[in-house]
Amino acid sequence: MRDMLGWRRKSGVMGPSTNTIVQPDFDALRPVGVTNHYSRIYTRNADAVSDESFRAGIEVIGGNVLDAVRSVMTCAPDYLVMGIPAVTFFGGAWGRMPSAARSGRSPASASASAAMPAPPRCTPMAG
Repeated sequence: MRDMLGWRRKSGVMGPSTNTIVQPDFDALRPVGVTNHYSRIYTRNADAVSDESFRAGIEVIGGNVLDAVRSVMTCAPDYLVMGIPAVTFFGGAWGRMPSAARSGRSPASASASAAMPAPPRCTPMAG
């Protein structure tokens, strides 16, 4: 059955629970016929003031990513976006992208791969 509001595309977007930018940005950029479905990656609100605290924060987020993926995948998104730059640059472009996304069940991108060519299954949206 065709989605009434997301008839062009449904995007599953994951971001840390502390992030207040990704969701409003995606909503502001959303074209007609595209819906964004958010899944928050739980993390406590802590300052990354050193390399050690940054790494500790990344480990917490990394440990909670799969729960966020499981949750957002229930709406069967056409595309999965990891909306957190720090985790995606740490360990390489696909270093932290969940295996559910890398497996091909949904095309996916992360901040670190935004400038890379789109995955083969992803096609440009026509007006």
